[in-house]
Amino acid sequence: MALNKVIEECPKLEIDTLLGFVFAHNEPSIQLFSSFDFEQWAFFPEVAKLDSEKRDLVILGKKI
Repeated sequence: MALNKVIEECPKLEIDTLLGFVFAHNEPSIQLFSSFDFEQWAFFPEVAKLDSEKRDLVILGKKI
């Protein structure tokens, strides 16, 4: 899986923090990040308009 590969490569690249920006209605993506121990670090209500609907943004983070 691509996310697993990204996490594995972080120490070699001296990356110690990863962030994921996901629209809150995209539950499958939030579940995917959560399965890799990402936690919700921020929530921005109604920051975007998609298909004429206001959408919230979730920022997920993980320390490597």
